[in-house]
Amino acid sequence: MRCFVAVELPESLQQEVAALQEEFKKTGADVKWVEAANLHLTLKFLGAIAEDRLRALQEGLRSAVSGTRPFPFRVEGIGAFPKTTFPRVLWLGVGEGKDQLEKLAGAVEETCKRLGFPAEERPFFAHLTIGRVRATQGLAPLVKKLQVAEFAVSSPAEANGLTLFQSALSPHGPTYSVIAQIPF
Repeated sequence: MRCFVAVELPESLQQEVAALQEEFKKTGADVKWVEAANLHLTLKFLGAIAEDRLRALQEGLRSAVSGTRPFPFRVEGIGAFPKTTFPRVLWLGVGEGKDQLEKLAGAVEETCKRLGFPAEERPFFAHLTIGRVRATQGLAPLVKKLQVAEFAVSSPAEANGLTLFQSALSPHGPTYSVIAQIPF
C-alpha cells in the first residue's frame, strides 16, 4: 500500500484554502486542484510499503512524537515549485509553527530511516500543496497572479498529532484513508 505521514488540517482552514483555489481557477490555467478534504501537511512520503510493516511503523511514530505537545501553525504565503515563473506545483507556506513542523518532520524522518525506509534526499520544506499544473499552455495569467498574490489564514490551526495515510490512486485523483492517528 502507498502511504505517507502528515499533519491534518481543520475544516475551517480547508475552506479558506478552497476559497483561494477558486480565485486561482479564474485564471483558466490547466491545474489539478487538491480537493479541500485532501489538503494536509506532508511530513514524510513513504511510497509503497508492505502491510506487515505497519505495526512497527506506528510504534516508531508514537515513539518519535512522545513528549511533543500540540502547537499552533499558520498557513501563509504562496509560491510554486520549481519557481513562480515556471510553476509545476502550487503551494502555501507556513509561518508560525514552521520550526516545530521541521523538528517533527526530522523526528519522523529519523524513525523511518531506522525502520529501513529510504531517506529523503531534499531538505524538508513546510508547505501545503494546493494544485499541480497539468499543461503549460495558458499559464501566463496564473504566473501573473502568483507573482502578486498574498495569502494568510485568518487564524492559526493546531497541530495535535500525526496521521498515517494510505493513498489509493485512480483516474479521478487520489483517495486518502486514515490508517492510524497518533496524537501528541
